[in-house]
Amino acid sequence: MNSQTIARRARPGGNRFVVYFKFCLAAGGSIGPRELKQLWRDASGAERVQVSRSPRYLADGFIYSLSAPPELESSAELEAALRSALDDEALGSVTMLTRICS
Repeated sequence: MNSQTIARRARPGGNRFVVYFKFCLAAGGSIGPRELKQLWRDASGAERVQVSRSPRYLADGFIYSLSAPPELESSAELEAALRSALDDEALGSVTMLTRICS
């Protein structure tokens, strides 16, 4: 390990991400990774964000996860902004949105 790697790992927050929200879309609903990442950046105000999806268990579709550095302020206002943006982008097909980190 070089000194840059050690310094990066020693920074508060560093490259760590935590999941803030998870959501599902109604059958047939879809959103691409680029669009979702930009939507999450805009709603959260964070530049460094991650998005992912995993298959739903015993159901069609995916569970989408929205992650950001641990210092992101998770609030009711952020959740409302995210819900609004998802409704606009996914045409109201969000069937579940759960705040994971608060």
